[in-house]
Amino acid sequence: MKTCFIFVLYKTPLSEVNRLKKEVKNLGLKDYKIYLIDNSNNGQGYAQGVNNGLKKAIKDGCEFFAIANPDISLVKIDLLDSLESASTRFDIWGLTMRQENKIYYGGAIDKMRMSGGLTENKSKSRFSQVDFVSGSLMFIKKKVIDKIGFFDESYFMYYEEVDYCYRAKKAGFKVGIDSKLTYEHFEVSQDNPTKEFYLFKNRLKFLLKYGTLKQKTYELIRLPKTIFEEVIKRPFYLNFFSLNISSIVNKILHFLLFLILINYFKPEEYAIYTLTWTQIGLLLPLLDFGTTSYGLVHINDSIDKKIRELFSLRFYLSLITFILTITLAVLFQYPLSILVPIVLISFVIFANMFSGTYLILSSIKQKSYLASLVSMIFQICLVISLIVGVLITKQLMPVFIITFVLYNLYSLINFFLVKNDVGNLSLKIDLKQWSMIIKKSFVFLLISLLAGFYSKVDVLILNFIKGKQAVGIYSAGYRFLDALMFIVTAYNVSSMSLFSKLVKERKRDIFVNKIKKDVALVFIIGMFIALGFYFLGPVVLPVVYKSTYFESIQVLRIIIFALPLILLTSVFLNSIYALNKAKTVIYIFLFQLIFSVGLNYLLIPRFSFFASAYITLIGELINTLLTFAILRSVLIRTDLRRRVP
Repeated sequence: MKTCFIFVLYKTPLSEVNRLKKEVKNLGLKDYKIYLIDNSNNGQGYAQGVNNGLKKAIKDGCEFFAIANPDISLVKIDLLDSLESASTRFDIWGLTMRQENKIYYGGAIDKMRMSGGLTENKSKSRFSQVDFVSGSLMFIKKKVIDKIGFFDESYFMYYEEVDYCYRAKKAGFKVGIDSKLTYEHFEVSQDNPTKEFYLFKNRLKFLLKYGTLKQKTYELIRLPKTIFEEVIKRPFYLNFFSLNISSIVNKILHFLLFLILINYFKPEEYAIYTLTWTQIGLLLPLLDFGTTSYGLVHINDSIDKKIRELFSLRFYLSLITFILTITLAVLFQYPLSILVPIVLISFVIFANMFSGTYLILSSIKQKSYLASLVSMIFQICLVISLIVGVLITKQLMPVFIITFVLYNLYSLINFFLVKNDVGNLSLKIDLKQWSMIIKKSFVFLLISLLAGFYSKVDVLILNFIKGKQAVGIYSAGYRFLDALMFIVTAYNVSSMSLFSKLVKERKRDIFVNKIKKDVALVFIIGMFIALGFYFLGPVVLPVVYKSTYFESIQVLRIIIFALPLILLTSVFLNSIYALNKAKTVIYIFLFQLIFSVGLNYLLIPRFSFFASAYITLIGELINTLLTFAILRSVLIRTDLRRRVP
């Protein structure tokens, strides 16, 4: 019986095509023919590609078909034995499949949910009937096609084999597995958003097509559980949502603290609080020195060892940052009312070092939800303590003292968490290893420094020209945008390592597709929030603000539209970092810093804090356009089929 091999190709390299031809030749079949159906440029789905191949093969007189993906290996398979034995027992059959270090013995359909899935349950005998076989390699007799027709092309990709085998069994044909032979399937399915989308969509389509009213009702009732299961089993979604939930809780608590502060203290007093944290934030990029981005992008193996090396570097960087922060505050000649709080709050630098190290570690291991849980618990304790302190004392200084005590405790907790995960930590000075890290992290440091100064310089200039009252009003309006930055942070932590992984695996199509989907997602989220604040702000916020802060509402209505732009920029930046083109971003932030300093000095004397608000919005628009232009240029020039340097 003549065997026709149908391979559906999608941007398959010529070397892989030649490998498949060689492997088929080595199977020892006397009479066979290979059909290569190239779907690279026609936008056709897998099922349509299979059907095109079947029609060609039938026209050529073939009566037996082997349908296969190009990402399989047929090495050391005695297919002649299977063809002779399995063909007498089944009309459609497959072989045992090895994929991602797991062995699958065909597929089973959950009768309650009408959901198909591959099974790892080994059959007791060589031949066993199953609900369906994997479409990566399946054998079909022509009589099946004659009776039930071709594959349902509306599935586009995934689930078409489940549908076809189900139809065949309903028509009386036998579907089974020959477990004696095993082939290799190279597909890597983890964190593939395209596959996840089509599996979910087509599982629902299969249910609606064949399910009973009882089955459809059952699936509708358990829909929340289904969504939860989809989130839990996928690291990106679990980490993204856990980080966002943690951040939402943190921001709600800090918002309550913000309300307490602006209602108990005048703008001049609130300005002390703002200036203290602004001063601390100026040099925080030096503490990180780009090591967070370095860890997420470049640490893929020997994780524990590299984290220990990173820890010692980050500790000494935090010590230098601590000394420089206090020195800079002295040089600025701040009065004691600001200098003392700066000294106390400067210990936050060490807490950020320890918690940041734990976040890097947990994110690399796709367990950033653990770091987010620790952070959430700490923030709850911190904010409650601060609110109680303000309500009891009605003084600003207790806020700084409580912050000092609790952040030092937070440092100890994160230290022990890192130590428990990677083993003993040391403060050994290893200049050789540090230099290797700094070579790759330095670009991220420059970006962070420039971005940090760019985001803080308007407050410093505003304080210099207009004084603390203007700073207080502007900061109160800006506070809402700042509070929403958790969305940006959660997205960055969850996506950066995934973007890097896709580039390293040279999955251009999935990489580009993720960019497009993320752009749509973050823009919708950002604009929805911005429009909500713009239209509801004048109605709701007067309840929140005291009369002395009413101008802050107008600042907020301007600056809130920076949120969707910042989110879009984050997508483009993460993609650029993954493509190892971070150096190009330096020029953007350098330009932005010069732009912000110049316009703020020029316009603040006349328009005060409104100038800063509009300059921030325009600056973020420029950021978005420039990063998009760079990403587009890099994608055009970069071939992901070759390893990115």
